[in-house]
Amino acid sequence: MSERRAGHVAPSPRPRWLVAAAAVPVAVVGVVVWGGYAEGWAWTGLSTQVRLWDWLEGLALPVTVALLPLLLRHRERLAPRHMAGGLALLTVFAALVLAGYLVPMSWTGFTGNTLWDWLTLALLPLVLATSTLWRRPPRWTRRHIGLLVVAAVAAVALVLAGYLVPWAWTGFTGNTAWNWIKLLLLPVLLPVFVMPRLLAAAEGWLAPRAPTATGPSTLAVRAAGAGGQGSGVASDVPRTEG
Repeated sequence: MSERRAGHVAPSPRPRWLVAAAAVPVAVVGVVVWGGYAEGWAWTGLSTQVRLWDWLEGLALPVTVALLPLLLRHRERLAPRHMAGGLALLTVFAALVLAGYLVPMSWTGFTGNTLWDWLTLALLPLVLATSTLWRRPPRWTRRHIGLLVVAAVAAVALVLAGYLVPWAWTGFTGNTAWNWIKLLLLPVLLPVFVMPRLLAAAEGWLAPRAPTATGPSTLAVRAAGAGGQGSGVASDVPRTEG
């Protein structure tokens, strides 16, 4: 028999109706996808022309926003195995992207999309997902400043080469300053201004609150205090001698 530590409350199992309610929309989506791709149901809007790229465009940001509360709640509990799992998934996706361009695999829909298209697709979801894990250094050192300078110089060099060489694979040619503002405004504002305040508020909401002490020892102390107050009152009453 396993012993439970004092004060430890075992998590209650999820009710069956909640599991069933979560399974229903998954089953509906599965039927719609199967009907669109396999049976040719025109009303679904799904066919062989709707490729992996289209799914990424439609789901990347909504899925990231839906997972954000979960990331905020458990960001302090992330272990090295979680980091390893995330890196493994990222590696598999990178391999899939390379195969989509080099093989090429037409069902991915990656062929023809430039670096600009990838930035438009993934920059904001990536910033949202990783900003919950960022930690501001206790003090800025030369190493931090050097890394920022190197990253900024590399980004500026890439953009200039994309316009001036020009590198067609970047897709930068033809994009104006207004296009860059629309691309970078939210990814810059969120981690600099919004996410730090949101993380501070989330830590306050999710921090465990100290339970109100109502144990036997506390009750005994309260009773002793009440008795002392009573004896003090009784001692102030003058005695009447017969």
